[in-house]
Amino acid sequence: VVGWEANASGRMAPRSADLAPLADPGALATAAAALNLELMRWRLLPGLDVEKLAATRVLLLGAGTLGCAVARSLVAWGVTRVTLVDGGTVAYSNPARQWLYTVDDAKAQAPKAAAAAAALRRIAPGSAAAPAAFVGKKLTIAMPGHALPAAGTPAGDAADA
Repeated sequence: VVGWEANASGRMAPRSADLAPLADPGALATAAAALNLELMRWRLLPGLDVEKLAATRVLLLGAGTLGCAVARSLVAWGVTRVTLVDGGTVAYSNPARQWLYTVDDAKAQAPKAAAAAAALRRIAPGSAAAPAAFVGKKLTIAMPGHALPAAGTPAGDAADA
């Protein structure tokens, strides 16, 4: 109960407010991020279409130093649908340069794409009504000058992460 006010028949009755949505950490994080975007639009980019950014789907090929930075920046701009594709696993040298990984990821030899997607979900979980969709796929991408791993080897098998 937050107070008393006249009801439809003109009689004083208690008024209540549902504070449950304020207890959802994902909803609070989403609201804070939306406020940041609105402030950026108001101060820097009046033509910024925040809804269009939020509806954008992105496919990132590679979850290394550049891929991690791009993914994190996209989240800062309100993008909540990102698919990361990478064939590698997190190494001990990665957390120092690649912001989405931890030493625990390296200990577990976690697939980079899955670990990056999990980190993005921790940063921007969305709300119960509108969860974020960060997906990691382990996939080897052919690059000029690099040999392809043989089928049947761990690096040669494409698997969901």
